[in-house]
Amino acid sequence: MATVSTVCNSDFIDEETINSHYGELMCLKKTKFGPKTPKNRAYLEGCTLVEGREGLKHVCVLPKGHTGKCAHTFNIFKSSKLTKQIKTRAENAIYSTPGNDDYVFKNRASRLFQFALCDEEGRRIRDKRVKKKCAIPLKDASTPHHLAHAFLDWWVFLYSVPEIRELMKTDELNAYFDKHKAFLVKHFAKFNRKIFDDEGNAICVITRHKLTVRDVADITRDMRKNYSDNDLQMGHNVSRSDAYATIRGCNLLPMTRRGNLVIGEKKFTENEWIEEMRSILSPYM
Repeated sequence: MATVSTVCNSDFIDEETINSHYGELMCLKKTKFGPKTPKNRAYLEGCTLVEGREGLKHVCVLPKGHTGKCAHTFNIFKSSKLTKQIKTRAENAIYSTPGNDDYVFKNRASRLFQFALCDEEGRRIRDKRVKKKCAIPLKDASTPHHLAHAFLDWWVFLYSVPEIRELMKTDELNAYFDKHKAFLVKHFAKFNRKIFDDEGNAICVITRHKLTVRDVADITRDMRKNYSDNDLQMGHNVSRSDAYATIRGCNLLPMTRRGNLVIGEKKFTENEWIEEMRSILSPYM
């Protein structure tokens, strides 16, 4: 099985070009931020563990040659309850694993957590009498550089929601975001896919709904329980898998809750989901 630390998969084309772009654009120096060293390895005796994940730290997401301290987040918003929610939701989406029950896999842990298990091994050591909290799902793990690349992608999508741009306290990263946005547009154009509308606004890439700030964050409701079809979710081009890291540059796409349901596990850059939609609609057209 390929591991998240040494992935090179045919599903991710132009890997060299993509990595070169991020390397030229981003600082990517190692920061002091990352998960704590885990102590409960005893539960994992006999498990196949991914090597090379000891002591992983986030890398800097700021532009290459930036002034000031390195950081793995952006501090660009005016202070408010809404902007705090936007920032928290974005950081959790990229840097944290989804919720889990703690019997094997930790609930909302760092994607850099040292111990990552495939689903099969997670089931093998699962015991509902003990909450082991000893690993994260391999399909949700990533690497420092992949996370940094994905983080920049996601913020470019957020930056392209006009109402969100109005909440920013500074425009010092605008040129940085615009340069990367142009790269993303060009990358997906190779597959005949438009990931922004004609005015450059962020959209659900499946339903083409123009995203608003209420789709991204809403302080008037609990978005975890009170759903809307247009709530922003983090979609993948290549779906989550034990075989490779999918939280990475050029693999995350803005999708509404409805759009994510429509495409399911199919690839955005392939035509299978489009042909399925045509087949569904053809009797009514």
